Amino acid sequence: RCGVATARRDRVVRPQGEFIVKKIQGLFLVGCSAIALAGCGPNDIASPGTGGNVIINNPAPTPTPTPTPTGPATVTPASGCPTIADPQGLTDAGTISGPTGTWRVCSLPNRINNSITLTKIPGLLYQLPGRVDVDTDGGATPVADTNVTLTIQPGVILFGGTGISWLHVNRGNKINAAGTATNPIVFTSRDNVLGLNTESSSGQWGGVVLSGRAPITDCTIAPAATPGTAQCERQTEGAVDPAIYGGANPADNSGVFRYVQIRYSGYVLSGASELQSLTLQGVGSGTAIDHVQSVNSSDDGMEVFGGRVNIKHLIVGGAEDDNIDTDVGTKTNIQYIIAIQRPGVGDSMIEADSDNANDGNTP
Repeated sequence: RCGVATARRDRVVRPQGEFIVKKIQGLFLVGCSAIALAGCGPNDIASPGTGGNVIINNPAPTPTPTPTPTGPATVTPASGCPTIADPQGLTDAGTISGPTGTWRVCSLPNRINNSITLTKIPGLLYQLPGRVDVDTDGGATPVADTNVTLTIQPGVILFGGTGISWLHVNRGNKINAAGTATNPIVFTSRDNVLGLNTESSSGQWGGVVLSGRAPITDCTIAPAATPGTAQCERQTEGAVDPAIYGGANPADNSGVFRYVQIRYSGYVLSGASELQSLTLQGVGSGTAIDHVQSVNSSDDGMEVFGGRVNIKHLIVGGAEDDNIDTDVGTKTNIQYIIAIQRPGVGDSMIEADSDNANDGNTP
């Protein structure tokens, strides 16, 4: 039966990617429909990264063992940055060193104008130098889409070079981040690469944001617009420059996001608004999202603003607000979730609301 399982031995993942067997009291399993699903159990909850752990630092264990274990620094930097199809290209930002060795750093352009592929190259990390957009906003209806796709190969590691670093996939464009169980894709922070993080580190860069054309409510660009129509749009919370979402296509496709880890995210963009590990806004059912892991977000593990997205296999560990948050007319199916909170940190397992006078809107 699906629901809450107690005193069960299950595999869990620590922030550095090492899997341990641990007895968890009160493990919270979410995602089964109102009708109980036969056979729903730990075998159905596959961790993103099993068999292909990506360790780019080792947070200090508590208590500290004696003698302190050390491991060899085995990473040597790649000789240079690969060529990509975008005319701006990648910028060679030198090297960065941490407990695992030294890496070549290749910075992405702030706007990706052509479809590109980030290839997995030994000793190479890709850097988000600030806000990185996948092309420009195509608007609520597909009039003149450029259909730019950012493809990320299995095993690629990207890190936020500054606090305000975040990745935004604009409407009309796609991400193709298809990791595997043995080679997950990792988004993380600079401090994680340097080996400075502990098990309580968070909020060191922005996060990943997908914007789509599926229906939303609480229209802010044109407040008089009818919810669920192409005229009903919103701006990403905290974003200084436009990052618009919303539309009238429930089957909109923002791409593929599979076997991905997002670590130490949640930087405050402006005011009191910070990003989550993964922010889905107006994302449609044509988008494939599964096997995603959030580690130590300073806000939510995942927030879904409207849309019609379907999600399977989600792990949220150490989120400092909600594990899952839904807003502005979300209609979504989410199946197989493990959510584990750090002691004394975190708000709700699930926050599902419209906290204003528009909660009677359709959709």
